[in-house]
Amino acid sequence: VTTALGGNTITGRTMCCHLDAPSNAISVCRDAAQVVVAGRNIFKIYSIEEDQFVEKLNLRVGRKPSLNFSCADVVWHQMDENLLATAATNGVVVTWNLGKPSRNKQDQLFMEHKRTVNKVCFHPTEVYMLLSGSQDGYMKCFDLRKKDSVSTFSGQSESVRDVQFSIRDYFTFAATFENGNVQLWDIRRPDRYERMFTAHNGPVF
Repeated sequence: VTTALGGNTITGRTMCCHLDAPSNAISVCRDAAQVVVAGRNIFKIYSIEEDQFVEKLNLRVGRKPSLNFSCADVVWHQMDENLLATAATNGVVVTWNLGKPSRNKQDQLFMEHKRTVNKVCFHPTEVYMLLSGSQDGYMKCFDLRKKDSVSTFSGQSESVRDVQFSIRDYFTFAATFENGNVQLWDIRRPDRYERMFTAHNGPVF
């Protein structure tokens, strides 16, 4: 693949990999040398080689892995190469420490959502801050140094489909909903969103 960008020619490549099961999400590590693939029945890390993907680690350990391994979303921390977070279909937010010597890399479990967690997102500059959005209509902010969430946000809307921190404003995040609404929040004000607008007639993913 050759692309002209800003007067420069950038040559890329296209590769493919056959997976054992359908995936719901992928996330690339900071140096783009590895990718994690997650779904209901797959949770693996692949290294990105010159002309192929090579499986490096299967994170679904045990004969009958629990639903904590069934992922709707996955994100690789961009400041800590050993840290992953997943949104589990049973409502649990899970962090994973790849530096653990044991086969099971599961680290922390946050069991506060009542339904499937659709999205997880690390703060771009705050190492320990993690945000989740769930089918239960709530968003939760976690400090990974603590056992429970530090803030809960209710959009007074339908299911949360996506959450993302702003890369420009430390305190701001956006959330999208099943009914097409988009909300902007200040993490210091969990009682009410800053702005809301209807972007679509259906779900915003």
